[in-house]
Amino acid sequence: MIIAAIKLVLVVCTLAADAFYLLAIFAGFRFFSRQEPDQEGELLPASIMVPLYGADFKGYQNYARLCQQDYPEYQIVFGVRDALDSSVPIVQKLIEDFPERDITLVVSDKMLGQNLKVGNLQNMLASVKHERIVILDSDIRVSQDHLRKVLGPLSSNQVGLVTCLYRAAGAPDFGARLEAVGITAEFAAGVLMAWMLEGVKFALGSTMATTRTRLEAIGGFHALADYLADDFMLGYLIAKDGYEIRLSDHVVETAMHPVGLRGMLRHQMRWARSTRISRPLGYLGLILTYGTALALLNVAIGGASTFSLGLFALTLVIRLMMGWLIGVHWLKDKILLRNFWLVPARDLLSFLIWCLSWVGNKVEWRGQLFEVQSSGKMIQAPRGERLTKNAPS
Repeated sequence: MIIAAIKLVLVVCTLAADAFYLLAIFAGFRFFSRQEPDQEGELLPASIMVPLYGADFKGYQNYARLCQQDYPEYQIVFGVRDALDSSVPIVQKLIEDFPERDITLVVSDKMLGQNLKVGNLQNMLASVKHERIVILDSDIRVSQDHLRKVLGPLSSNQVGLVTCLYRAAGAPDFGARLEAVGITAEFAAGVLMAWMLEGVKFALGSTMATTRTRLEAIGGFHALADYLADDFMLGYLIAKDGYEIRLSDHVVETAMHPVGLRGMLRHQMRWARSTRISRPLGYLGLILTYGTALALLNVAIGGASTFSLGLFALTLVIRLMMGWLIGVHWLKDKILLRNFWLVPARDLLSFLIWCLSWVGNKVEWRGQLFEVQSSGKMIQAPRGERLTKNAPS
């Protein structure tokens, strides 16, 4: 009786996951086939803010792209907490190689809260000259028209922030390949579903284009100072203030560094636990997106019956179709194209991480150990707890 009930639950949840995959395809079709009006408007001056922590993999190439924007007037502000940070020589070379660009390096170790990245941004803010600001994660690589694409929608008084989907620019090791596959074959589907069903109420660190006025209205960087998911909260608070978060059809890239399998798992576990703790109901609902794992469990419990094998085959076909259309066809992800065979393995790994993330509330971030509270805020773990050296940020 219990086994029959478990099989029924697995079948229902698997079918729900199949429905999610199909809806995600429909969401992707709607998003990428829409005709957006030209919203370039007046090309007002803008400031790009890039907080740094250590030398990024191929960092110079990433930063040089920012210096080659097809935009009339803009500045770039980099920020570090330590003058000996390994990213400082890269920025100094950038300043030498692009003397025509307005580039500033801010060095300050002033603390704002538990999130050192947000504190870094606050320290940089005094050097920002313009009303329009674009905040980028340091591993993001953009095209020459990036500023034109993401700043245009801000001409509308209803738009409070513009953010972008992203894909991997490269994957130098197996851990990075697994993470890259998850970005466009898994994560992007959830973002597109949110866009279609309720509108985007969050931001992605790949690009966050807004204005100082919008930022100040939510309390500035002080409002984000203790949150681990600072990018999510920036978009959430601006949306809560009554503004639209615009998901741009402009796609950027992340230059992934070699992380190894353990580093990738730490990164994924950090994201999973912080999401589970701050948004438990929504995170619980993710069970209905793990169709590959659920169908495989049904095969195991059902003794590889004809029905369970058929359902697994159907689920795998729909799942791979979703990954191909969203990641390869629409997001043009060459890394996913070359590693598409990893999608089922990545699905099973994601399900395992989801299960493990329900235990514990500690995450490793930038070489430090934090406890994530139910509010989504974080506090540093007591001294003496083990830290992993060179943990990826």
